[in-house]
Amino acid sequence: MTWLVALFLAVSLLTAAAAEGPALPKEFVRLRDVAPTIRQDMRYAGAFNFTGAKVPGYRAAECILWRPAAEALARAQERLKAEGYSLKVYDCYRPVQAVRAFAAWSRGAGGDAMKPVFYPGFDKSRLFALGYIASKSHHSLGIAVDLGLVEARRDRAAALSR
Repeated sequence: MTWLVALFLAVSLLTAAAAEGPALPKEFVRLRDVAPTIRQDMRYAGAFNFTGAKVPGYRAAECILWRPAAEALARAQERLKAEGYSLKVYDCYRPVQAVRAFAAWSRGAGGDAMKPVFYPGFDKSRLFALGYIASKSHHSLGIAVDLGLVEARRDRAAALSR
């Protein structure tokens, strides 16, 4: 368990979300280096997310993961490609600073301009109690991802038309 705490602190200090920035701890990888065909739509590095603002701690729209987690996604991606589908990730490693920002946002006034898009059926103040936002996250260990499944052809056509 001590190595996990040390690893967590190392990743937190690096805030290793810069696209070509600081070296990552050896246990962590950029998903694009392990599974380049997995689509990435890293929402918290920009304003198009439930908070309506760039989330503190995210320096770039880059998926960072613990290597075994990234390798598991790569294996799943290969199986899905054969079926005409692709994985799409929205969040990977989450800095502790971001976890704290989510909690503060949920308890603060205002900041709910994105409610119609991301949480239309709930009041912002209830998101924490309902479990959508937590005070601790497995994302901060690099072992959790928010992901979706897309049709590979449809997703590729949409990307080419942009």
